[in-house]
Amino acid sequence: MSEVIGHNGESIVFDGMTVTKFRHHGKDEAARNPVSTFREVSIKEKTSLFGKPKSPRQFDVLLIMSSIMSLTVDEGGKADIESLVAQIRAAAGR
Repeated sequence: MSEVIGHNGESIVFDGMTVTKFRHHGKDEAARNPVSTFREVSIKEKTSLFGKPKSPRQFDVLLIMSSIMSLTVDEGGKADIESLVAQIRAAAGR
């Protein structure tokens, strides 16, 4: 099982068969999708009002499956989400 923890107590968990989005530090399951519905992932760096990277750096993640799961992570979380997506792609056969 892999988990990526983002800001505001949100997380995305992959258990080998499903991908689940949790809110409120794991107390509220927001969405659960089978791994076979994985379509793509988008990771974009958050910027300030004037287009400069935030300090510390933050990234918005959109995990597109049968529903869209979003998460904001720091630099360490970006590496974790890339690892999680590699696991999801492998499980989905992509």
